[in-house]
Order: sequence, then C-alpha cells, then structure tokens
Amino acid sequence: MKIKNAIAALAVTALVAPMSLADASTFTDTGSPVTLTILHNNDGESALLPEQSYTLPQGKLIYGSAAAFSTVMKREINSAKNRGNAVVSLYAGDSFLASKNLICSDPANSASTIPVYDGLAQSMMPYDAHILGNHEFDYGTGFLNRYINSFTQKLRYQFLSGNLDFSKNADLSPMTSKSGQIIRARHTGKKVGQSYVHKDYASGAIFGVVSAVTPTLRTISSPGTTKVTTIDIPATAALLNKQVAALEAQGVNKIILVSHLQGVAYDKELVALLKNVDVAVAGGGDDLLTSPDVAESIQLIPGEGKPVGKYPEMVKDANGVDVPLITTKGNYNYLGRFDISFDADGKLSSYNKTTSYPRRVIPYSSVAGALGVADAVAPDKRIVEAVEKPLNTCLTGFAKPIASSQIVLATDRGSATVLGVRTAETNGGNLVADSFVQAYSSRAAAAGLPAAGTANPLVAVQNGGGIRQGGGTTLPTTGVVGAINRGNTFDLLPFDNRLVAVTNVSATDMKEIFERSCSVSTSGGGQFLQFSGMKVSCSRTESATVISTPTGDAYAGTITTPGKRVKEITLSDGRALVKDGAVVAGAPAVTIVTNQFTADGGDNYPTFQKLTKVGFGISYEQALYDYLLSFAKNSAGLPEIPASDARYSKTTGEGRFTWLP
Repeated sequence: MKIKNAIAALAVTALVAPMSLADASTFTDTGSPVTLTILHNNDGESALLPEQSYTLPQGKLIYGSAAAFSTVMKREINSAKNRGNAVVSLYAGDSFLASKNLICSDPANSASTIPVYDGLAQSMMPYDAHILGNHEFDYGTGFLNRYINSFTQKLRYQFLSGNLDFSKNADLSPMTSKSGQIIRARHTGKKVGQSYVHKDYASGAIFGVVSAVTPTLRTISSPGTTKVTTIDIPATAALLNKQVAALEAQGVNKIILVSHLQGVAYDKELVALLKNVDVAVAGGGDDLLTSPDVAESIQLIPGEGKPVGKYPEMVKDANGVDVPLITTKGNYNYLGRFDISFDADGKLSSYNKTTSYPRRVIPYSSVAGALGVADAVAPDKRIVEAVEKPLNTCLTGFAKPIASSQIVLATDRGSATVLGVRTAETNGGNLVADSFVQAYSSRAAAAGLPAAGTANPLVAVQNGGGIRQGGGTTLPTTGVVGAINRGNTFDLLPFDNRLVAVTNVSATDMKEIFERSCSVSTSGGGQFLQFSGMKVSCSRTESATVISTPTGDAYAGTITTPGKRVKEITLSDGRALVKDGAVVAGAPAVTIVTNQFTADGGDNYPTFQKLTKVGFGISYEQALYDYLLSFAKNSAGLPEIPASDARYSKTTGEGRFTWLP
C-alpha cells in the first residue's frame, strides 16, 4: 500500500531534506485520476544512420536511424497529448557504443571540439531524462562529460543513476545534484542525479523516477573514480526502496523504475524485491517484447525475428502486487509506448491494451510502400543535417580498402549453439591476438622491454567482450572473401584500449587467469580469452572459479573459490605451465600482451589487477591495422591473408584452445 499520510511520512523524514514552501508547491499533485504515456527506448548504441536493413522479396527494407526514431517519438507524444494523457519520455541507457560511428566524434581526444553526434541527435528529441548504462563509461568519465554537455538543444536536462556516487569524480561531480534528486525545471544546465521528479504541466500530475545501473559496472566498463554503491541485486533493491520511500514522503505517489541491468531476468529479480514501484522500464538486454493484444504485423518490422516475451511482462513485487515490466529492442529500431491509468490515490488501476505496444521505426521508402507499411515516417530533417551528413562524410574516409582476405574470419560473440569469440577459439580471435604479438616485437625495445624469446616467452590475450560486432559477425563484413577497410577494424576493435605488456607472469598466475576465462557458461562471457603463443584446454564440467564483486575503486574482486577447469597450458615452444590440472614446478614466467582494460582487472580478473604492466602506446585497433598491412600484397596491391594460412584457414582456428568434457 502507498504511503499517503503524515504519520507514515514521518517514518522517512531522515531520508529527505526539509521542504520549503516552493518545494511544497512542486510536490503538490492535483489528486485527480490521470493516464500517463511512458515513451521509452534503450541501447541506441550509436546506430544513428539509416543503414540497418532486411532483404525481402520486395527489396531491401531500411529501418531504424535516429532521425526516423525522432519523428516516431514526436508523433507518439502528439498522439498521447491529443488523448489528454500526461507524458514522460525516458532513455534506459547505452546511449552510445564504441564503433566507427562513435570514433567520428573523436572520443579518445579530451580536447576535441568535434560534436558528439549521439548527444547532438538525442538533444533534438523530446526526452525528459536519460538513465546511465554501462557503455556510457566505456571511454571514461571525461568523454561522458563531453557527451552530456553535447546536449546543446536543451537548457535543462537530467541524467540519472540511483546507485552511482560521483562525489570523487572530477568530470561529473560539478554537475551532480547535491541532494541526489532532480526536479523538473528546477535547474539550469545539465545535471546528474539519483532520482527525478517529473511534473506534467498539462495535467498537474507528478511522477517519480528511480533508477539503477548494473552492480557489475566496474567489471565491464571504465567508470574511473565513480563509485558503484550496491554490490548485487538485493543491495540495489534495498537502496531503491529507500529512494521510493523518500519520494513518497514528499508527496510523490506514482513511481517509475528505469534500470540498466543487462537483461530482463535481472529486472525481474529486482522488481520482486521492491515495494511501491508502479512500472518498471528495463534497458541493457535488447529484448524484443510484443503485446499479445495487438497484431504483430503492426508491431514488428517486416523481416524481424520472433519476440522473446510479452509487452508488458507482469512481475509480482515484494508486496505481491503485479508490476508491469517493459523494454524494447535497441538500435533505434523501436520506441516503446505504455499507457497506464492511475486513480485519485495514485494507485495504478489499468493499462490501455490497444495503445500499449512497441512502435517500429521505418523511414519512407519504395520498399516500405510496397510492403504496405502505413506507419513509415519522414526522418527528422534537423538530425539529417546536423548528424547524418557529417557522419557520412567522416565514414567515407574509413571506406577505402586497406587489406584483403581469402578467408572469412569468425568474429561473432557466440552463444551456446553458435561459434563466437566469447565461447571458444575462432580464427578471428586468433588474428587479433597474433597482431598483439607482432606489435610487441616491433615496439618492445622502444618501451624498454626485453625481446621475446626463450628467456622471455611471449603470449597475447584479448577478452572476447572487446571484440565487437558493430560491422557484422565476420571479417570481411560481407561474409565472403574480399576487401577489409579501416571502418571494419574500428567496428571490430572500437575501444580506446592501449596495449600493455604484463611482465613476470608465473605459471600459477596463468592458471588463475585462464580459470577466470574458462568460468564462462556454454552461452559464453566477455571474459573469455582469445590468445596467441600457447595451447590451453579446459573442462566444462569441473568447478569454475568464484570471484567476488569488486568494491570501491577496484576493477576486480578477490578469488573466493579457486577453479578446477584448467587442465593444460603449454607454450608454443612445448614448455608446459600447467599439466593435468596442476602447475608445473619450475615452469618459466611469461610476458602477456593484452589491452589496458583486461590488464587493469576488467571483466573481474583479480590476477591481472595485481601484476606489473608496461604500456607501449599503441591501441589494439592500430595493432590489428599494422598486422593486416604486414601480409604479402595481392595482384591488386592489397596486403592479403592467404587461404593457405593454417592459423586462420578454419573458422574454429588451429586448435589453440580445447573444451574438454
């Protein structure tokens, strides 16, 4: 039951600051029944251009893009307001993604004056608030500051995360709300806070928004001195329940949760522990939900795959109350719309089954016309001019072929049934790791590092999560042999990850590292390592290592249960580091070349975190680029990976890694 009276409010007065008369006015709801339209999306991930398509009998259907999405959003806002509904529009995180599109915004250059095109496009859309996801931190908080300040079209704007503390972060603390709470139209400029109070000016109704990002943020991104204040879902629920109680004590009795927890399963776990949240909006999972009450031919983009659940999913909270849970597929493919009615006491009474469903984003085209797509739209001209045109100019420079391949290299992320870089060895993963070895060989001396050899065995590793699929699941991205361009390498390795040499790594350290790599399930994980310079075998059925969630400024926790999966690690020269599951006595120490994220303990690698590192300046993408240029040229003058190269001739690689029963 909602907290409605002064006696209940007194129980949470310690959570909120005293209210001024102005505050009292802000939190005064009309107390009338109201219907709220929630417009939401998530995981746009820099898919700004009209370049996604399905090939159908009628031709190639283009869908998505920020400009077309903006038009759909404005159409739905007008529709909702014409019905007399209150409206709130929310972005549930991952508003950009490392890719060639993002690289056009020069994210690695803190002094750059190039626009952050994702922020520029989003600032031209009528959002009320953004929830921070994990990818917002991939280039660090300096670039996140640039992104936030790129919202040039709005005098006031808010970014939320209820379980992050920015007080020690120089990039974000100056724009952080001191109280943690942001009230609509109460501030000038961009603000970062924990919760948000939204007053709908037309109806006078007031709504609260609480939010959270995945507690695993430190292991999968680079938040720097930003502190994650909850270590797991139960702790996140406890914090949010306090924030909900604080809002209710101020008179806000209609509450929306917006979270970015990496998948609907985590949101269901969270909602089951919450009290007095009316609606939950999820981000981070890219889950396609559809309404069973509306024809799928109206909801789905022609050519789309099957949905994975219902819009909404109903989840019982800690009080046994059904809470609607909603989300949408990302990349500006769909805008979610959910119309809910509240009674005079602020209790959710119903939702409109005929208007609550995801709106597909399809720009006008002859193919859309041939398919009879009645809801196709004209893209927002402002976004076309300010974002699409300069982006396309930038990308033209990346389109020139730099190399060629007679082999199709597998770079998919993978799953329990699909070969990929997060599940097993692939020839694409081998290519990336081999490029690190060459980078060390050509740059070690300048970095003061010893040459690779018998006295200094050299290996390389690359986390599967750092190999991305922005350009597709193969290299060449067409899926057939042929040319590779710089845009392809940027899409494949898009982060500002610099190579480092991790020195004096013992055989015991190596076993711990690969225990973490091999702790993945059959569906895979970003920590799974692609590698060069050795052979490794792991058991699927033995017990996996258990590592605690990192706290404070650490990127990795501690090993609480050693794993037993690693059975063999043997260097390319035949020397064993691990044999029959045991570390070999007298085994040599090695040097590992990897990216800075992994070397610092990212993906929850405590062993890497404690070891000594020496950087040598080159990005992991530059290493691959240089390596591609090292192959002999073909008749067209392009360096070319030959079909005869046994390291890459099979999609499954050359047998560097083996999963044992």
